[in-house]
Amino acid sequence: LTGPYWSQLRALAALGFGQRPEAAAALQRHGGDRWGALRELQQPRLRPFLQRLWRPPGALDFECPDQQALVRRILATLDVASWGRALLVASLGRELGL
Repeated sequence: LTGPYWSQLRALAALGFGQRPEAAAALQRHGGDRWGALRELQQPRLRPFLQRLWRPPGALDFECPDQQALVRRILATLDVASWGRALLVASLGRELGL
């Protein structure tokens, strides 16, 4: 395989973007700029993370089976001073059915 963007395609494949048609199209749209193509290729992978990150604080899922994940989410979104207090919030939320 040869072409004007071969080295950029290999670099993107090394970063985990081995789907050559998608990577080649992204490189084409960005005029061979590897970083522009990388930003474009990462957007679909980052979307679920960003949706979870920017979910409003009231959207805590107290039915989450992973209690540690819930406590980390409480620490990240609410003004609680410690892990113990976040654990208390999680326990109360589950008990009250919030």
